[in-house]
Amino acid sequence: MAVEYFILAGPQAAGKSTLGQHICSEDSSIISLQESRQVVIHNSGKKGAIFMTYLDELEVIHHDMTRMFTILGQDRSDRCYLDETNVFTLGHARAHGIDLVEGYFRQYCDLLRKFKTGLIFIDIPSAVSWERRRHRYAQRLWDFSVEEKEQTMVRYKAYLDRLYPELLAVYNRLDFPKAKIDGTLSLDDIARAAREALLTLRKTIA
Repeated sequence: MAVEYFILAGPQAAGKSTLGQHICSEDSSIISLQESRQVVIHNSGKKGAIFMTYLDELEVIHHDMTRMFTILGQDRSDRCYLDETNVFTLGHARAHGIDLVEGYFRQYCDLLRKFKTGLIFIDIPSAVSWERRRHRYAQRLWDFSVEEKEQTMVRYKAYLDRLYPELLAVYNRLDFPKAKIDGTLSLDDIARAAREALLTLRKTIA
């Protein structure tokens, strides 16, 4: 019997981390996995995804796949995992000019098929992502000159504008059971929709 493995995805500032914490707090049987991209960004000291290099993106993929291989090797079918982003990291990379989709999409899918995989996508347009996230971006650049800060903020916005369609392209291409949630709803409504989606997906993949 395969392990349940759910991917929680969506654009920046969609509320993925908050929703993931909420889901796991309500169901202690679900194990939350930290987003690999955030692990790599934190370890590298970079001020966001737009500064990631080709090697950084490969490190994210390696982190994702090593973790999935490790879980598969534990021979435990009674566990359920919630992984933020996972294969959608390929869309993030494309959004800032690094195309690894054709090289790694199939490898991700091959591994995910070894689990009972389901997807939850929190859907918000790039304009909403920008309004929610731009102040945090600005805070990261406290040590930049005014000119550097302005130029970098333009890059951040362009990244978010490119990110949304890239993530949707990955979502549409994946053939696992999946659900899309309107991320512009209230937090309570999003959480309610996520609970319903997770319940439906768990029944589908059982």
